[in-house]
Amino acid sequence: MRQRLQARAAPVPFSTNVPQHPTQAVESPPSPPVDRNRLSKRTIALVLLCLQNASVSLLTRLSRTSTRPPGAPLYEPAVAVFTAECIKCAVSLSMLARQRQRAALPNGKGEGKRGRGPKSGLVAHALGAVHDLVAHQKAEMLKLAVPAALYALQNTLLYTALSNLDAATYQTTYQLKLLTTALFSILFFRRSLSRLRWAALVLLTAGVAIVQLESTDMAAGTARLAGTADDGQDRRKGFAAILAACVSSGLAGAWFEWVLKSPAASPSPSSALPRPPPPPRDAPSSPDKAPPSPPLALRANSPTLWARNLQLSVPSLCFSLVGVALCAPVSRAWAKGGLGAAATAAQGLWAPFDALVWGVVLNQALGGLLVAMVVRFADSVAKGFATSIAIVLSTLASAALFSLVPGPQFLLGAGLVIASTVLYSLDKD
Repeated sequence: MRQRLQARAAPVPFSTNVPQHPTQAVESPPSPPVDRNRLSKRTIALVLLCLQNASVSLLTRLSRTSTRPPGAPLYEPAVAVFTAECIKCAVSLSMLARQRQRAALPNGKGEGKRGRGPKSGLVAHALGAVHDLVAHQKAEMLKLAVPAALYALQNTLLYTALSNLDAATYQTTYQLKLLTTALFSILFFRRSLSRLRWAALVLLTAGVAIVQLESTDMAAGTARLAGTADDGQDRRKGFAAILAACVSSGLAGAWFEWVLKSPAASPSPSSALPRPPPPPRDAPSSPDKAPPSPPLALRANSPTLWARNLQLSVPSLCFSLVGVALCAPVSRAWAKGGLGAAATAAQGLWAPFDALVWGVVLNQALGGLLVAMVVRFADSVAKGFATSIAIVLSTLASAALFSLVPGPQFLLGAGLVIASTVLYSLDKD
C-alpha cells in the first residue's frame, strides 16, 4: 500500500517544478492574441477606407448640388482644398511630434515620467520637427514639390468632376487611375506587367467606356423623375476633369514612389527618429509593436511615414494657397483694390462653409491620412476589394439620395470595373 501511494505521488514533484522556470513561459508566448490584434487593425483600416471612398464622393456631390438660399454663393473648391491641406499638415505634425516624444523616453513605449523640463513637451517636439524640416530636409521637400502640386491640382479637379457627374459615375470612372498609374510606372521604372494585369486594364477601360456611354441617358432619367428639364451640369466638363485627375494621380503616384525609393539626402532627427536605449536582456520582446515587414517609408534609416506626410503637406499647402489667391472673388478684388482688398475678400471665402462642407473637408483631410494606416496594416488585394465595395455603396446610395436610375448598361460597366480592380489587385507583380 505504501508503494502504491508513493507511485501515485511521484508525478507531483515534477508538476510543481514547472513554475520554477518562468523563462520557458516567456520564450513561447501564445500568439493568437497578437494575430487577433493585427487582424482587427487591418479590418478597421479597410472598413474606414471603404466608407471614406464611398462617402467622400456622395458628400461632395451633395455639397455641390444641394439647394441654397437665394443669393447665397457656392464655396470655392480651392478654398476647400486649402483647408483640407491645413488639417493634414496639423495632424501630420502632431503625430510626428508624438513619435519623437515617445522615442525620446527611456523605454520608447510612451511610459515613464513626463513633464520634466520644457523640452519633453509635445509642442517642443513639434517645433523641433519644423526646425528639422526647414534646416535639413529642403532637398526632400523639393523632390516632393512635383507630386504636391499634382495632388493639389487633382483635388481641385475632383470637385469640378463631382459638380458635373453623379457619385456612381465619378466613382467608377475614377478607377482609370489604375491605368495611368501602371503606364507611368512602366515609363518611370521600366516595369513589365503580367498578362493578367494587362487584361484587367483592358476590362477597366471597357467598363469605364460603357459607363460613360450610359451616363447621359441615366442623367436624363434622373431629371425626368425629379421633374426638371435641365440641371445645368456639363458632363463633358466633368469627364474631362476626372480624366485629368486620373493622369495627375498616376504621375504623382509614380513620382512619389520614386522619391520613396531614392536614398534620403540627409537624415535628420525628425525623419529618422532617435532610438531608445536597448531594453534589458531579461525583457521579453514585443513583436506586436511593429509589423514584421514594414513599408519602405518606415524602414530603418528612412523617414517615417508621418515625416513623409509632413514633407508632402507643406508644399501642397503652398500650392493650394496659390489656388486660393487665384479664386475669382480674390482675383477680382486684387485687380480693383490691390492686396488689401484681396485680403478682405479672402476672409469671406469661408462664409459659405456650412456643416456639410466642413464634413467634406474633414473627410478629404482624414482620407489622405488614412493611407498611412492602410499601407501599414493592409495590402493591395484587400485595398482593391475595399475600392470595389465602395463603388457598390456609391451606386446604392446615389439611387437612394439622388433618384439615380442605373440601367443594365451602367451595371455591366460597373461590374467590369469592379472585376478589373479585383484582378489587378490579386496579381502581385
